[in-house]
Amino acid sequence: MLRQQKIELSPCSEIEPHIKHWLKQRQALLVIFSQLCESNRAKSDKLHTFCQSLVDYLSTGHFQMFEKLAQAQAAYLPHSKGLDGNILDSISQTTDFALDFNDKYTDPKSLTDLSRDLSLLGENLANRMDWEDNLIKNYWNISSQVH
Repeated sequence: MLRQQKIELSPCSEIEPHIKHWLKQRQALLVIFSQLCESNRAKSDKLHTFCQSLVDYLSTGHFQMFEKLAQAQAAYLPHSKGLDGNILDSISQTTDFALDFNDKYTDPKSLTDLSRDLSLLGENLANRMDWEDNLIKNYWNISSQVH
């Protein structure tokens, strides 16, 4: 099962509200994921809600948070090379996997592989969230050294 790590937020952070929103979005995704996994039979409305939540979460990361974290890191460390490219590459692979899941189950033709696909998606999301946590922790470490 996916595990969620508690991340301490610094009160002096200008991106704190964005990180909090992103983590709340993650928590909501995990709740729906858990409900979907516990269900004895797949309910198309729950699956549809999950797919929407999944894409929203992925989009927030890729189109908002990674950029905000990179900008903040550049502001604190002007000579920085940016966010860890290896982590971003790994996160991108999980995005591809999650988008494939979304494409397959947004309007599913069959649900025979759903349990297996949810299990694989869960593993990918767990890895992704660990890598995201590393990016956030790195940001907090940098920002706390400056303040």
